[in-house]
Amino acid sequence: MSKKKGYVIPCSGIGKVFGSIGRETAYIVVNELAKDKADLECLPLIVKGKKEVIEALKENKIISIDGCPLKCSYNNIMDKVGRVDAQFMTTDIVKENRDLKPEPYIIPIGENTKELSKKLAEKVAEKINELLENKVEVE
Repeated sequence: MSKKKGYVIPCSGIGKVFGSIGRETAYIVVNELAKDKADLECLPLIVKGKKEVIEALKENKIISIDGCPLKCSYNNIMDKVGRVDAQFMTTDIVKENRDLKPEPYIIPIGENTKELSKKLAEKVAEKINELLENKVEVE
């Protein structure tokens, strides 16, 4: 049996700074902070119900990251997989760090946006560690 992972699935949020924070957070988690424990999955493949993707998610831990109250990542995962093990809102990290106002542009992302993404990535990586070590119950 393969080692379980934490799948990080950010919302698409195309053209929105809060979506950019979510995507950048996911990249930091899987490429730096939890690279041996985490992986990304494509939200549109989940929405389309791609069998291999859904099965992989069912066998692992799932973390959604959303940028607005519509919670597209969370809601689509719940619809197709039936559970999310942890969820994060990019707006929460902005509220917790009011001194770091995200820049309104998204290409390239600004320094404050990068810093907010790093802060959220630390929280996501910590949650992955907890989930994989079975220290927390499913939320």
